[in-house]
Amino acid sequence: MAGKLDWKWIGIGVAIMVALNILAGFLMALVLGPSLQEAATVDEVALSGGQLALLGAVNFLSFLIGGFIVGVKSAGRTILEPGISAALAVVLALLISSNFSLMNILAGGLIPFAAGVLGGWLGERRQGTI
Repeated sequence: MAGKLDWKWIGIGVAIMVALNILAGFLMALVLGPSLQEAATVDEVALSGGQLALLGAVNFLSFLIGGFIVGVKSAGRTILEPGISAALAVVLALLISSNFSLMNILAGGLIPFAAGVLGGWLGERRQGTI
């Protein structure tokens, strides 16, 4: 990266990561559906430690895969862009869910940012630019 961000790939990355997170959400709804149907309200949802770990792993993988796709498909070196895309996707989700706050951005955005950067780096390695 020559010090200049590629905003086109940041935008594409946001779209990819939002789509992957929606897909992951549907997948997790299928897997966890029986557990969730027992709860009458959102407050009654009780997930086990293993279920929470599965949700976290799938969430991490969706940002990692999104970063990888951006890293492989983009021209030049785009490692930071997938991380920014992941953070912006989190901000977008927080805005849509009305849970937008600085603390939620920090708590919910750091791991996706790291996953996006790691995925971008892996994609660039695959592309041969690193």
